[in-house]
Amino acid sequence: MKETFEQHIQQALSEFTQHRETLARVRGEMASLSATVRSKDRVVEVTVGAQGEVTALRFLNNKHQAMSGQKLAASVLDALMQARQDVLSRATALFGSVSGIGSGIVGADPEEFDLDRLLDAAGATARPDGTRAADASAARRTGGSRG
Repeated sequence: MKETFEQHIQQALSEFTQHRETLARVRGEMASLSATVRSKDRVVEVTVGAQGEVTALRFLNNKHQAMSGQKLAASVLDALMQARQDVLSRATALFGSVSGIGSGIVGADPEEFDLDRLLDAAGATARPDGTRAADASAARRTGGSRG
């Protein structure tokens, strides 16, 4: 059974609503991302937020008091870089979960997007000037005109 134009519109609206809800959920998850990591030497614990900003820094034991400034700085940077990488990995996975949304509309080449052909396939063949969308589209692609 051939779907009507109204059925296509309803399906498109339903898909749009689902995509919008998915994107809103992912947006919320992205905003609340954080990661907490301990340095390899177990001296420092760093927590970073969604933007990689430091939200907490803890010294886990008194070892840091006996460390040189250079070694302590290296421990802090080590934990910080690991935490940022963790947030980045999770953000990448979240983005991957929504990849392809809208790809049915957005093509690689906007010049090849043909709304008339899309509407004709959806069953909306009647145009205000009485021509068929497919006929007008074909004439435009071949450089001809209908007379």
